Amino acid sequence: MKIKKTMTPIMVATTMCLIFTGCKKTEDTAPATTQTTDDSNQQAVSAADINNVENESAKSLDDVNAVLDGISNLRSSSAPCNITVDSSAKAIGLIKLTFVGNNCDNTKSRSGIISIQLLYDGTNVTRWRTAGAKVTLTYSNFKVTNLLDNKSLTFNGTHSVTNVNGGGLGTITSGTSVIHKVRGTMQLTFDDGTFRLWNIARTRTFTNTGGIINDKVTGDTTVNNHTNVAMWGTNRAGEIFDISITTPVVVNVAGSTCLYKPLSGVRVHHGLARELTVTYGVNASGVVEPLGNCPYGFKLNWTNFKGLAKEVIRSY
Repeated sequence: MKIKKTMTPIMVATTMCLIFTGCKKTEDTAPATTQTTDDSNQQAVSAADINNVENESAKSLDDVNAVLDGISNLRSSSAPCNITVDSSAKAIGLIKLTFVGNNCDNTKSRSGIISIQLLYDGTNVTRWRTAGAKVTLTYSNFKVTNLLDNKSLTFNGTHSVTNVNGGGLGTITSGTSVIHKVRGTMQLTFDDGTFRLWNIARTRTFTNTGGIINDKVTGDTTVNNHTNVAMWGTNRAGEIFDISITTPVVVNVAGSTCLYKPLSGVRVHHGLARELTVTYGVNASGVVEPLGNCPYGFKLNWTNFKGLAKEVIRSY
């Protein structure tokens, strides 16, 4: 009598496994961790946001300077483009700028209002070029939209700017400097609708060298035991951060074809999941360019969770 052999479900599964998969052990294929080594995008977004906020803040301040100094736009041979100036209350030191279109080089569209309040003692207004003069700038839905990718950044809040040693940017003679100390608290709305509160504490030193005006930016406060901090707050990812400028960031603001593209400098972003160092003024290989050259961009350096050094190079 022949006995009919039947394969149990376990035997069937084992046979199929051998035929189709080679039966690797489960522990060989399961991921060891949910973390990822590829955090390049998040680091790049953090660095780009800082760059964008710094640049648009600086450009708006320089348009304010141009209006207060009564000079042409630092970045153009004409007056600030598509800005309506309301000086009807200048007797009490109040001037209102309304932005109604593209900037002078047609790369950004701007809207919203910046109100300028000069020092006023009830009788006299302190001129902006006076040493120690101060202005308070109130940003009301000041929105900057990049016309290339339609991404936007909106400012609401205040900047307080002190003209430390006096003088105007349009009258800096070669070899001399004008120093502005900037303090600010801003609510920023990014292109994805995220809004965050950021603080600013920096000093801008403008120097004229042969007709080229450079702005040397330094941080001048201490946050979380980090010195030379220029900016702090919460980024898009919800991380509480502060940024030290360990080497002054130098930017052309007039007399050059490389305007508002940092020529040199180093920022360290503290508080991120991976502390980030940003080096400005590099070529496409990540090598720092000589100061007189117009650089390709900046490089990002950090250490990932496995202890591996990471580097990404980005263009301006």
